[in-house]
Amino acid sequence: MSERLSWKAKFSILMVVLIIIIYGSNYLVLGDAEHIISYIWTHLGFIPVDILIVAFLLDEIIERKEKEAMLEKLDMLMSTFFSEVGNELISQLSTANKYKASTENLKSIKNWNEEDFDNKLAELKDSSIDFQADIPLEKREEFLENLRTLLESKREFIINLINNPNLLEKEEFTELTNAILHLDEELVHRSDLALVSDADFGHLNGDMQRVYNKLVYEWVHYLKYLYKNYPYMIALIIRTNPFDEDAIVYVN
Repeated sequence: MSERLSWKAKFSILMVVLIIIIYGSNYLVLGDAEHIISYIWTHLGFIPVDILIVAFLLDEIIERKEKEAMLEKLDMLMSTFFSEVGNELISQLSTANKYKASTENLKSIKNWNEEDFDNKLAELKDSSIDFQADIPLEKREEFLENLRTLLESKREFIINLINNPNLLEKEEFTELTNAILHLDEELVHRSDLALVSDADFGHLNGDMQRVYNKLVYEWVHYLKYLYKNYPYMIALIIRTNPFDEDAIVYVN
């Protein structure tokens, strides 16, 4: 610390000496002290203006860079989310969905470019995906039990995500985690899933559709991020595409 202060002190003294030499030589050559004083005074007046402009510009630049870095970390956090719970949740809901045609084009995502991702995200933001869990009555309890088991096992992970204050900057993902926790709560409160009636299952369908819509949006957004920044990572996502029942992880 003392060496640093010493360096600053030496540099300051050098600058002051240079100022004296420059203005002193100007006075010796031109002999106009009034002009020198007027020049110094004028430029002193601009110092607060310069500081103000620089301060605002630097603050804005630093804030923008910090936000970009924070959003970058959140996008990378999505990788953990989909590995932990997102892909399995998509798979369970997609397999049960009566309207599989509504997500048919997501099978060909390996051939998409950035414009395709943008178009799909705009479409998902403007309209809901058709969803209805088409489960035979005799298999309904098993389906709901599997869904409840998945959400229960990942509840602590999702709560930890919500506790991340930076997620407040990512509104869509916050809404997704809230929707997942609500569906989890609905299922947990039904201790005997065999008692779920058609009307009750219709209510749960609404909760599942809410989760599914937000989940698909975040999945496409995440793949767009990988496509732009980490193309080598998107290859694995494509080989494990939860919308493609024929997808295999092994490279052929």
